[in-house]
Amino acid sequence: MSEDKKTEKKIAKRREDILFWLKAAEKYANQYKQAVDEKKKAKSEKSLQSAKESIQFAVNAAIDLGGTIDDIPETLSKEQLEIWNEMFGNADSDDIAIEKEIQRIKKMLNEDLKEAMEKYSYDPEEPIEEKRKNKLFYREHAIGLTLKHSSRKTMASGTPNKAYNDYWNYDRDYESTKDKYFTKEEQDLIINCLRSHEEEAAYLSEKRAWMGRLGESLCKTAEKIGEWGDITSARVLAQGLSKEIFQQTVTEIEGKLPKDELKKRADEMTRRYIQFISDPHELEEAMIQEKESEIEAEKLLTELRSSTEGAKMLLSGRESRQVEQWIEIAESEVEGQNILAYELLCEKLGKERAKFILLCKADPDLEKRREALTSYSFEELGL
Repeated sequence: MSEDKKTEKKIAKRREDILFWLKAAEKYANQYKQAVDEKKKAKSEKSLQSAKESIQFAVNAAIDLGGTIDDIPETLSKEQLEIWNEMFGNADSDDIAIEKEIQRIKKMLNEDLKEAMEKYSYDPEEPIEEKRKNKLFYREHAIGLTLKHSSRKTMASGTPNKAYNDYWNYDRDYESTKDKYFTKEEQDLIINCLRSHEEEAAYLSEKRAWMGRLGESLCKTAEKIGEWGDITSARVLAQGLSKEIFQQTVTEIEGKLPKDELKKRADEMTRRYIQFISDPHELEEAMIQEKESEIEAEKLLTELRSSTEGAKMLLSGRESRQVEQWIEIAESEVEGQNILAYELLCEKLGKERAKFILLCKADPDLEKRREALTSYSFEELGL
């Protein structure tokens, strides 16, 4: 069965559900009117409310699938039509879909965000590294991310964005409709959320930029070598790796260190890198693990972008913050799969070994550099 046929079948099922629950609502409404006993009256009222919630759910589901409910009122009894009009008035499918999205955003602002505002606070002037630890800042960022993400038709990979909302989205509709749908307070909250999201996005973009700079760093080091003798070339290469690449890696793993200590740790890491590339068997095994991480990342991104149950299984056992970060990566415009593959590799092998593998992949002349670096002792290389 084609995807279109499957979707049509799902829409038809939701329309059946709407009619079923409208019939049930009619029944409970009549029971409520006829009930004399307060207990029976309360029971009928509760059942009627439950039926209305089921109608709303089925209507939303049908619209989300691309279906229409505009012709449903034509098929209803007088009593059912009263219930329908009470719930939806003269709204058509588009109106209902827009209202659903607006209410979703309002819930995030007036419930989720305000709950965080009651518990947490932060100084807007704090460094981003500190703000990222704050749950209010993160909640603002998450809402800002949601608003921006639902405005994009496609992902960075070119695949359709299933979270895209064509009925109402921030980028296209907010400025022209903000006063219609949102209070001044809600508009101010939205501004804060988008500001926090932009700060977080800029921070992550800079943090991940090193991935694209690995090859540049190698070329920069290679340019220094020129026509020098072999040992001089090898020494410059080793020192370049330590300074241009591994000092950043040490800082990433251990935090800020005094200058002398940073150099010492980077030199030690450079020695371990040379040992790593000198063992063909270990290098081959590591590359296999890297390829496995790429495949796992591709699978995970597909699940995350599709919002399927499969993602929950793949992410089970991980902290919620980590899951949220990976969803951000899935929604990222910047090298989503490569970043996530690196994160998975870090999980398996640790950050140092993961960086070694990425460095090998980024080096177009790995064999030549391996020969140069492994031909001399660490002392001769200045390490």
